[in-house]
This record gives sequence, structure tokens and C-alpha cells, in this order.
Amino acid sequence: MKGGLSESQQKVLHWLEQNKHWIVTRDEIASFLSCSEKEAHSICLGLALGKRFATLGHDQYLLLTSLTQEPLPPIHPLIIGSYLVTPYYFSYQTATAYHGLSPPTTEPVYIVTTQVRAHADIRGISYRIIRVHPRKFYGYEPVRINGVDVHMADKEKAMVDCLEKTKYAGGLTEVFRLLKKNINTLDVQRLVDYTVLMGTSSLIQRLGYLLDQLNVSFDEEFLQSYSLSVPTPLDPSRTYEGRSKRDEKWNLMINVPETLFEEDA
Repeated sequence: MKGGLSESQQKVLHWLEQNKHWIVTRDEIASFLSCSEKEAHSICLGLALGKRFATLGHDQYLLLTSLTQEPLPPIHPLIIGSYLVTPYYFSYQTATAYHGLSPPTTEPVYIVTTQVRAHADIRGISYRIIRVHPRKFYGYEPVRINGVDVHMADKEKAMVDCLEKTKYAGGLTEVFRLLKKNINTLDVQRLVDYTVLMGTSSLIQRLGYLLDQLNVSFDEEFLQSYSLSVPTPLDPSRTYEGRSKRDEKWNLMINVPETLFEEDA
């Protein structure tokens, strides 16, 4: 044993470093060592418990520390995130920042999936895994990050996702400011179509009201035809207040300061 590592673990680390193979699967280790999958799994588990490996998804692992404790080369967080769960796409603040709709940010990295997966912290970056219903899993495209294709929400889906789950985008006030700032670069019809596909009446009401505040032309009748006549708060994070003004057209309780919609706000 060297540094608490078994001979097999040392061999694996040396092999990965020599070949600059920073992400590895259990099957690749089993093949390299000519051992069973069970033995390879045990080796990977030991390296993960010893903080040498980070567990990704589908029996894949990321090398965290070298055999000699030398610093390892950086890997883009979105590349690491692409290994955590399948299917996936990046959205919320991660996607709005990528598309230049919001200021640049490195973390947390927001990942949308239809599967159950715990959040992760890897190489100092927080990965937030957001599970959604399969009907809401659409509107993404491949983008190239350091030579690797990853799945990214397009601009309109990123905004719709943010409007549905405002807490992952800095709150409704921030989402409205992003919408207002970038409305001329967004496909409004696609925003409407994506919102209808989400199948959430409160989201439909919210988008309709905000587009009205921006004096944007859109198919109001089409959007309203998918809305239920159920009163809902404009800002889902705020508690309902009896004094909130009601918007009859979209059946919303306007529980945000009216100054939000002023011209220079």
C-alpha cells in the first residue's frame, strides 16, 4: 500500500495520468486490469471514498487528484456536467449566461433531466440537478464547449424554464428584467409555443401578463385558450396578500411592486 492505495488503485491512477484520461468508466478499468466488473467497481468505490475520484453518472468517474498530488488540468464545468445524468440539458441561469442574456456565471451549474439524481459538488463547482416531467423536456440544442458537444436550452426555452421556476433565475423580478432587456432578440412566438407545451396554466398566465407589460405583439387568444380560470399569484415565491391587485385578463394576483413595470425600472 502506498499512501493508503492498493496496488490496483495505484496502477489505475498511473494509467490515467500517463494517458491523460481524466474521465473513465468502470468497464474501461475492468478491461485495463483484466478483472471483473465487481472488482473494478470496488476499486472505483475505494478511489471515490478516498477523494481520488468523483462519481459521475452511469459508472463513470472523474479523476480528482493525481498519484503524485500534482495539479490536474482544468476541465470545463459544462463538460463535467454533461456526464452526470442522462438525458439532460443545461438551463436556467447557466443557459441565459451562455446565450448572453444574463451576466456570465460559473456556478451553480443548472442541469435539467427527467431522472432522479442528487446534486453534486465537483472540483469546487456546484451542480444543481432539476428534475422535470417528460413533457417539459424539450427546447435544447447541441453547443460546442472546448471541442465537446453538450446539450443547452435554446434562448426561448431557457427563458420559459426561468419563468416557471423563478428561484433558479434570481426570482421573478430578475426574470422580467431579463425578458425586458432581451425581448428584441427573442422569438416571441416560440416563447408562446414553448409555454403552451409546458402544460402549466400559471406559467401561461404569467407569460401573457408580462408580454402585455412589454407591449409585445403576440397571439393572445391562442395563449389564453390554454389558460385555466384559476387565480394565481404573479410571483410564485411571494405569499398571497389580500391587498394584491388582480389582473382580470390573465386572472393573476399582482403581488409585486408596480414600479417593476415602469419604463425605466
